[in-house]
Parts: sequence; C-alpha cells; structure tokens
Amino acid sequence: MTDEQTDSGRPRVGWLCPYVPEELIMAAGLEPVRVQGRVTKIKEADAHLVHNFCPYLKNILDSGLRGRLEDLDGLVFTNSCDGLRRLYDLWSVHVETPFIHFLELPRNVDQGGITYFAAKLVDLKSRLEEAFGKSITDQNLREAISAMNEQRESILSLFELQKRVPAPFKGSDLLGLCWQETTRPKAETRRKARDMAKRPSASGASPDKLPRIMVMGNLIDRPFLFQTIEAAGASVVLFDTCHGLKHYTTLVEGGPDPIIDLATRYLLRPSCGRLPGRRARLDRVGQLIDEYAIDGLIHSGLTYCDYSLFETPPLEDFLKANQVPLLVLENDYLWSDAERLKTRIDAFLEVVGGGFE
Repeated sequence: MTDEQTDSGRPRVGWLCPYVPEELIMAAGLEPVRVQGRVTKIKEADAHLVHNFCPYLKNILDSGLRGRLEDLDGLVFTNSCDGLRRLYDLWSVHVETPFIHFLELPRNVDQGGITYFAAKLVDLKSRLEEAFGKSITDQNLREAISAMNEQRESILSLFELQKRVPAPFKGSDLLGLCWQETTRPKAETRRKARDMAKRPSASGASPDKLPRIMVMGNLIDRPFLFQTIEAAGASVVLFDTCHGLKHYTTLVEGGPDPIIDLATRYLLRPSCGRLPGRRARLDRVGQLIDEYAIDGLIHSGLTYCDYSLFETPPLEDFLKANQVPLLVLENDYLWSDAERLKTRIDAFLEVVGGGFE
C-alpha cells in the first residue's frame, strides 16, 4: 500500500457513488474518501473514451492515468450507471491501484434486492479483509455504523436549521462542509458541524428580499453554482444532490445482522434516477419545497448523464403544475462555460425574485 495517507493516519479507499457503504470501509480500519477529479483539462482519457461520456468519470480516468490519484490505496466502483461500469473496466487495465473492487447494485428495492445487495456487501467485506489484512467483525461494523449515524445526524441538524426564514447558513458553506465530510477524517467534520449548529447566523438579507432556492441533481463538488446564486442576491437554502440532503437522510437501523442493516439503509434511502420510484422522488420534491419554503428550483445535471435527462421532463411537469419556477442546467463538471451559465442563472433569479420587489 502507498505511504500517503490522510490526517487520520489510515489508508484511504476511494468511492465514486453514495451507494457504497462507508461503514464497511471504516470497519476495516480504513478511511473512506469520495473521489474528486483532479485535472482541469483532459489530456489522456479521450484516447480511451467516446466524446459523449460523463465528464466527471472522464476526469477521474484522466486523473488516474496521469498519476493524480496515487494517494488512494483502493477504489470501489459500482454499476450505478454504464459509464461507471466502463470506468472500472478501463481502470483495471490501465491504472495501477493496490485494491479495486466492483460492487453490484441491484435495481429492485424489495426484500429480494436487499438480500442480493447484502450478499454483494459480504463479497466486498471479504475482499477488504484479504487486501488489508483486517478481520471485520460484527462489532467493528456496529461501531462504524454508530459513528456514521452520528455523522449523519450532525449534518442533518444543519439542514433542519435551513428551514428557518432567513436560512442561517450560506448554501456554499454547507456544500463545502458536506464535501469535506466525504473527503476528510470523520471526526474533523463532525466537530465543524457541531460548531456551525451552535452558532447559526442569518445570511444577511431580510426575509422578504431573499428568494429561497433549492438545488437538486447529481454530483456538484465545486462552488460555482451556489456562489453565483448567492452573488445574485438569492439563497441556496437546500441542495438535494447525491452528496447533499439525500446522502445523509435515513440512519442505519440496529438489527441482528449489520450487513443486512447496511443493505437495507443504502438501498431504501431516497433514491436517484438509477433506481425505480420516480413518483416517490417527485413527492419528495414537493414535500421539501413545502418544508423549506422554496421559491424556485434549479436542477443541475452532468452533461451526457442519461438518468438526469430522463428525470427532467416529469420534474418539469410536476413543478409547472405546482407553479414553482424551474431552471434546468447541464454542466461539464468543471463549470467551464461559466459566463453562459451565469447569464441563465441571473435571468432565472430575476423571474423568481420578481415576487420580492
């Protein structure tokens, strides 16, 4: 294994999809890390991938090919989408990482799906034990589950405070904390979350002059969108992205089999477009709009993401019927088309803000 480690002193195992249980990695004495692309210009990945490929995954491959992810001791892939499946194939051939594993994610969200997913988690557990020389006991798993439940509760408490008018935290600050929570040692961000909850401060604008914006979609790990919204005089009250609110919603219940408990929580938590349940996802959007007093919604998806594109038309119909303004954006992960996107965001916020004159 590599000598480069996080401040926790533990080897790092990266993950690219929130359906990978961090608890299993932690129970092996390892540090789970959400992987971020580390290049600003693609140089090598285009030789292996077609043009219309997920820009996030392409950045990850380019980062790996250029040695920018050598601080990782392992990487767990999933079949969350075809792009991630193809990334695993290429990574196993062209990038040397001490440990890689492909975790099968079922499409069924019933008892059969839970049983199947639990069996795949047992496979991951065995591979981690073999690769890192650590026996993962039920007690190890329960301790990791308890730690992650505490972690989720600390972040969820901040999202709960965002229901206030005005919202106490800038969306960009909360986004930064959530990203740190998935990339830094857990205890570090748990302390930060507790400190934030003790000292909530209004975002600066009076309630009648502050449009409340909800952001949803898939991966957003850069602050451009949130900072642009805030600079235009609105507030990102809530973001329900794949590492936003839905990533922390639902704790792991304590049952007799911690593997079953993990499979149940991860498979039945608020889903993305990868899994069935579109009606439930739309109902969730409506509930969040009411709870957080949302004035407008921005749906941001990565370019070429089929699941994001499939979800957009029914979302448009749903929000139109409920008279909630919607802006649909696509981004290339690096937000390189900043000026055009800024113009669209500004125009949208003028429409939303019209009722606040």
